[in-house]
Amino acid sequence: MIYLASSSTTRAKILKENGIEFTQIPVNFDESKIAKTCYMSYSYKVAQAKKEQFFKIYGSKYDNVLFADSSVICSGKILGKAKNDEEAREMLNLQSGNKAGVISALIFVSREKIIENISISMFHFAKFPFEEIEKYIAGGEYKGKAGAMMIEGFNKKFIIDQSGETYTAMGLNVKILKRYLW
Repeated sequence: MIYLASSSTTRAKILKENGIEFTQIPVNFDESKIAKTCYMSYSYKVAQAKKEQFFKIYGSKYDNVLFADSSVICSGKILGKAKNDEEAREMLNLQSGNKAGVISALIFVSREKIIENISISMFHFAKFPFEEIEKYIAGGEYKGKAGAMMIEGFNKKFIIDQSGETYTAMGLNVKILKRYLW
């Protein structure tokens, strides 16, 4: 069994769908403290900071703890979680008819090993119709999603081309994690 140090319902869903037994420990972390200077290392730095915060609070009480973070990269910009509807709209308009990548970092800490991974999934999207964007935003599903992207939901129907794992784009490269757990 592992501990998912995250408030993410999506990551919990990924673990369930892949038969990984876990207990979720909600963690509040202010990602705005991490500078968005390098898109290849940003998510890793956030996951690392989450790990440090967690162990500062809990010490060595837990073993087999999973930390993760994802960011969306589009037109050279690192897109975190939208703070409001307007920011979500801007992020979605940036992705519309464009290429975007999702970079997901995972850090798994046990007494025997530490696993660190950065994975990328790339997408080419068709244009998002204005009405579809507005409906998605009104439903609030974008909240808590990097880049306001929901690859298993809203964005899915607009994918023209994809390279990389869908689970990575959802926030966790579970394929890598499973290799080390079993």
